[in-house]
Amino acid sequence: MVEGKKMSEKEKKYEQKEESEEALIPWKEFLEEYPIDSIQKVSEFYEETDSQYRPLKRKAPILRLWCWNENCKGIRNFSGRWEHDPNVSDFSIYNDFLIYTCKDCGESKKTFCIIAQIIDREGNGKVIKIGEFPEQHIDIPSGLPKLMGDDYSTFVKGLKCEKQGLGIGAFSYYRRVVENQKVRLLIKILEASRRLNAPTEALKLLEDATKEDQFSKAIDMMKNAIPVSLLVDGHNPLKLVHKALSAGIHEMADEKCLELAHSIRMVLSALAERIQQALRDQRKLKSAVSTLLDFQKDAKKSRDTEKLSDNKKNEDTD
Repeated sequence: MVEGKKMSEKEKKYEQKEESEEALIPWKEFLEEYPIDSIQKVSEFYEETDSQYRPLKRKAPILRLWCWNENCKGIRNFSGRWEHDPNVSDFSIYNDFLIYTCKDCGESKKTFCIIAQIIDREGNGKVIKIGEFPEQHIDIPSGLPKLMGDDYSTFVKGLKCEKQGLGIGAFSYYRRVVENQKVRLLIKILEASRRLNAPTEALKLLEDATKEDQFSKAIDMMKNAIPVSLLVDGHNPLKLVHKALSAGIHEMADEKCLELAHSIRMVLSALAERIQQALRDQRKLKSAVSTLLDFQKDAKKSRDTEKLSDNKKNEDTD
């Protein structure tokens, strides 16, 4: 732990970094979701203790992380501890490791390298994630490779850059994917809309959009045609992505590129999930309707058979 002595270049960068204008995010969320080299103000970072000399205790919240152990192979609860004493006495900058262990198998470990500082008396801190091992695991919707087509390998390159905190790299790869696959994205939305029985007028607009060479015009054409179930938080996902990708990459800091890249990946993943869910729900609904129709046919056939049998009995009686 380093306290009050000569600072490294990383610590200087940390201390000189401008204060973030964004709202506080939970400390747990920062550890689980933010890439390395991210700097952020976090809430629920520490709690007060009864100690007279070291009254502030840095928290190690339970995290939901990917466990690589053969007995788990999935998202599990991990409990953590600071390598050094979590109790501190002031607002100094601390360099430390957070070591997490899977609560199910008790074997898998996850280590975060953190520079952190308590910034007020309300439980908040300012932190930078210097590194983590194993690297961050990001769930990819099963429908995303189909949505990305031949550029899925390029998408994976962007994902690796995002995990490593390389904002310009991640942003560039994601932009290339969208530019190369823009027609495919439009066609996939059209296919899902057909399966969702969208109105004829809406389908016509979507079909026309797939034939438009200019992506921005295609997005404008389809703005009132996308089914609500395919919207992301009420917005056209392609419009959200296109707006972000239209930004001049050379005019932005790497941190901003990383933030935008993360948002682009999240929106594309959400779109893939919605398309897949729409198709899945439609298949289930079709199967349910088919089951009910078959039941009605069988019931009618049974009634007709009983009626025929009763008529025959009456004829025999006569």
